[in-house]
Amino acid sequence: MDDLVTWGNTGHLGIGDWLESMTTLMHFLEADYGVWTLLLALLLGALQTRQQWTLSRWSEASLLWIAFWVLGFGGVYGFIMHLVFGTFSAEQIGWPNSPFQYEVAYANLMIGILGYSSFLYRKRDYLLASMVAFASWLFADGVGHVVSLVVFKNNAASNAGAVLYTDLLTPLLVILLLWISRDERRRLS
Repeated sequence: MDDLVTWGNTGHLGIGDWLESMTTLMHFLEADYGVWTLLLALLLGALQTRQQWTLSRWSEASLLWIAFWVLGFGGVYGFIMHLVFGTFSAEQIGWPNSPFQYEVAYANLMIGILGYSSFLYRKRDYLLASMVAFASWLFADGVGHVVSLVVFKNNAASNAGAVLYTDLLTPLLVILLLWISRDERRRLS
């Protein structure tokens, strides 16, 4: 243990610093999953199309990764958070806990299923329908966060933080990517 304390005092990352870094990382992964899953999807779309990059190919590939990460992972994560950790989730949003948490959980599960099945099925019409459902729901959630912020002065982290911006901007990006990729059919049969 003395070696670790000495190592920590030499300017290297000590146990306390490491734990603090891990706590910060876990908070980001948990609280800002809408940000990192979207960025990951866009990056994976770029990596997947790097050999023959065009804007429409990148858009199509990014939509598939958005289906997997943002809808699929995000939907299942939201399902678990609202179903199992409903009290915590409500507190983070700045709302009282209620049985409606279950309905939010099930809506998240539906989005997760749509995302994963869109990624696996890879049919343009199915992906389009899934993305329109997702974008409509998420944008409406964003409007709800704005109303909660303006009317009720709800400044809770999961109401007025990154979720506010991702709920409003991600649907717009998805619609833009759908429009750009409208003639692309390389990954979608």
